[in-house]
Amino acid sequence: MLAGLNTNPSIIRLDAIRNFTGSDENDLGYLPLGLSINADGGAGHDVLQLPGTRENVHVEFSGDWLELTQLSDGAMLNLKNAEMIAFDNGESVVIAHNATEGILGRLFHSFFDRDATMAEWQLGREALQDQIDPDTILDWFQQRADLDALTDADYVQTVYSRTLDRSATDDELSVQMSRLANGQIERKWLAVEIAQGSEAATHLIGSVMLQEGWI
Repeated sequence: MLAGLNTNPSIIRLDAIRNFTGSDENDLGYLPLGLSINADGGAGHDVLQLPGTRENVHVEFSGDWLELTQLSDGAMLNLKNAEMIAFDNGESVVIAHNATEGILGRLFHSFFDRDATMAEWQLGREALQDQIDPDTILDWFQQRADLDALTDADYVQTVYSRTLDRSATDDELSVQMSRLANGQIERKWLAVEIAQGSEAATHLIGSVMLQEGWI
């Protein structure tokens, strides 16, 4: 079938550019899915934009690469050293580079019941890199979440529902309400405690993915 590939003028040969490497700046933009393109964002805060919705793309780590497969036609793209995938409908996948970033990414769900925006994720990562006091970061979430008017019971159930997609059990609710009432933990730190657990990491894996070692 390949006979004459290099010599027959009637055969059209397509050499596709399959490797893309970003700059050391903050790169933002679209890349086509198709011929298994390898995209390395490099340094900086890099965001890959994709049309459509998150449910149209399967995302899975394979070694040090994040494999994206478009379910409609099987088109693929391999991604490395990026910080976010942003879809046109407003959904996103944040890519945490360490456990603390993973917790931060889940807190957008705990407090706001949604994915982080491009601007929010960049702001949050910069706050961690600048070693901003954690209480200051959590106050930012609290001030924008509008949860202050909730009772302790409603607050606990809201955070469980948004972070774990389930209600707190009677025992969990009793324990958490007692801890809040006795001043053993503040509301904002209770949200962190729930967001850092393995159940939260598993439930939100489609929205918050952890790949340590990326730049």
